[in-house]
Amino acid sequence: MLKILDSSLARLPIMGTEDLSTTAESGKDASELQKKIIRQIEYYFGDFNLCKDKFLREQIQQDDGWVPLEVMVKFNRLKSLSQDFEEICTALSKSPNELIEVSEDSTKIRRRVEKPIPDSTSVHDAMEERTLYVKGFKKNNTLDELLDFFKDYKVEHVTMRKRFQNNNRTFKGSCFVLFETVKDAQDFLDNKNIKFEGTELLKEKKKEYMKRKDIYYNNLRAEKEKKAKNKKDDENEKNKEVPEIDIIPGCLVKVTELSKNLSREDIKDALAEFGNISFVDFFRGQPEAVVRFETSVAANVLEKAEEEDGVKKFDIGSCKAIVSVLEGDAEKDYWKTIAISRANRKQKFPNQKGKGRFGKKNFGKRQKGNREDDRNQPPSKKSKTDSKEDISECQEANGKDNDTCMEHNEAEKATVEAS
Repeated sequence: MLKILDSSLARLPIMGTEDLSTTAESGKDASELQKKIIRQIEYYFGDFNLCKDKFLREQIQQDDGWVPLEVMVKFNRLKSLSQDFEEICTALSKSPNELIEVSEDSTKIRRRVEKPIPDSTSVHDAMEERTLYVKGFKKNNTLDELLDFFKDYKVEHVTMRKRFQNNNRTFKGSCFVLFETVKDAQDFLDNKNIKFEGTELLKEKKKEYMKRKDIYYNNLRAEKEKKAKNKKDDENEKNKEVPEIDIIPGCLVKVTELSKNLSREDIKDALAEFGNISFVDFFRGQPEAVVRFETSVAANVLEKAEEEDGVKKFDIGSCKAIVSVLEGDAEKDYWKTIAISRANRKQKFPNQKGKGRFGKKNFGKRQKGNREDDRNQPPSKKSKTDSKEDISECQEANGKDNDTCMEHNEAEKATVEAS
């Protein structure tokens, strides 16, 4: 199941964050850059981040809570603001929140010991109650633009929601916003006049949004599984409908690299010495054909063929064609195609019995009857799948009856690929 996750959960600790605290306005004498530094570091060491930032928690445990500034400046967001230890320490000294303390040599910082890290479970549950899903921003909006928008609404954190697109993470136009209190979140939710750059915002409690998305993706997954099951059932049903057919192993010879002027008769004449040929699957102008013998003599064809450039070749008409034996899966697929062809023809012409169009070996011959009655009958329409010209050519080339030729015209036009 696909699930929309808070994008901060996927953040690598060493790479910084797109989640920032908007509380803790710095002292009046702090510059804009110093305010951003204070806001960023207090976010790193705040309840929201430390409950899920495994890397930073591991750093805190190594030296009685102290974290070297050389580690902190590797976080992308802080790194983009400043990498100067003195500037960072000076900014923190102007914070009115008293969350962070600086070491005497100004090389390390830590969260004050009198403000311990709370239990992650209780903090997470409490934050869920005061977090809203807000949508309606432009996809090219920056985090700083969102922070400036939310600074007047008693917001603690803003989490930009992103998706991977073309190997990049792009803003989706929505975010999760953590408010200072549940009342602040409810007031923002109830205010219908809040707009961002003239666009009315879509607002929803995060818990309700996640529940709605879970239902959506569960239904999507169920529908996908249903389609996959139906497809599998259809395939199984189709396989069940394939009738049994008497298979003669080793009787199929595939011939390739045929010249365009060859006919079925040329192929039959060239291979007739090996045994009776029951069918030649071939259309004039095609570069390949499949010859079906009445007995298992395909191996004999290969034995007599000349080997040239690692393949077996046989003189057919005016060309030297490559010959091979259809075996394994290719052989099974070929016979399966024949079985399906016969079943389809039987379904299409259920009343047809015996040989020929009229149930007799008399295709092309006029039925006996009253000539006067025949003259009054409208001419019969030629079936698209029963081309008289094609069937006549097939009969002439193979010396077989109409039933066999219809089999060729209706279902064996596709070239069978050898394995």
